[in-house]
Amino acid sequence: MNKIICSVSIITGMLVGGLSAYTSSPTMNRSFESKTEIIVPTRQGSENIGLLTQLNFKRSGQYEMYFLTDDLIGFNVSGQYGFSSNGLSLMPSSAERVIPHGKELSIIETMFSQHGMHSMEDLKIIRLDDDNTILVAPRYSYLYSSVYI
Repeated sequence: MNKIICSVSIITGMLVGGLSAYTSSPTMNRSFESKTEIIVPTRQGSENIGLLTQLNFKRSGQYEMYFLTDDLIGFNVSGQYGFSSNGLSLMPSSAERVIPHGKELSIIETMFSQHGMHSMEDLKIIRLDDDNTILVAPRYSYLYSSVYI
């Protein structure tokens, strides 16, 4: 009798595991926002530059992201995303610089407005709680808060 119960339990576990692997999705529908500041050394001391980032993941495996400074300089990008054992990878399919008309850019603004400056591969994800997540890249890290839509 114990062998029958054990066998049924093992078979049921395998069926449930197989079904959950088949039906689970490696995508999500979530939006994150980050408000951060970077400190840039200047000849007079230092300057704080505010950064606003929004990252929207869609269930279809697509994402949209924008990075903007306080002066509305930055870029927006969209493409596909995927998760692996190394972390999150963002594979851009289109990107666009965002620069107000007639604005002359400083060196830091020029660098910031180029999406290539921001690493998009193997981003590490550290979940703090249900609403706060840290996204760690080789050159920077941002604290993101969930935005519910």
